[in-house]
Amino acid sequence: MLHDNSRYVGFATMNDIPYILDLSKKESKAIGFIPKMAYEAAITGIKTGKRWSNVCNDKLFIIKENDDLVGFCLASFGRHNAKIKIGKIAQICLQTDARLFDRGRSLLACVIDYGKNVFTFSWQCGCADDLPSNLFWQAMGWNKISSRQGISHKNTWKQTSKRVVNIYFYSEIDLFHNVEQKNAS
Repeated sequence: MLHDNSRYVGFATMNDIPYILDLSKKESKAIGFIPKMAYEAAITGIKTGKRWSNVCNDKLFIIKENDDLVGFCLASFGRHNAKIKIGKIAQICLQTDARLFDRGRSLLACVIDYGKNVFTFSWQCGCADDLPSNLFWQAMGWNKISSRQGISHKNTWKQTSKRVVNIYFYSEIDLFHNVEQKNAS
């Protein structure tokens, strides 16, 4: 976690939920809809409702500037027992007046650093093609690897939206090193 005189980046608490819900509603066109219980599960580590498992592998991070909340990031850290864990940034959001001040970079860096502690060294995210946020992902060194149709909030398993979503990937390790060595022999 990051803490200096004016900036704090770390785990969200239940007291942060009203701010996160308010900001996510204001930015719903850009970041989509995630229900309150998903944010709560990312804080408590326990999913509620009818699920195949009640364990939540997501974490919710916040960023504060001068003790004021200015943004959040919801991330998952790959399948618990996978040999190679690929994390996912589900949402990263800064309030409008907090953008372009290196806060997004600080927030994302904190998430990636935490990921290293739980053996998640590679990441992916989706960003609608029509958003200026694509410039953020590119500036952070993430690579656009594909695109897909958007997913409707009514059915998260089907690509029913006409909106194009760019898929970005970032890795701290070379996932393809062994493949390249085998092909070279």
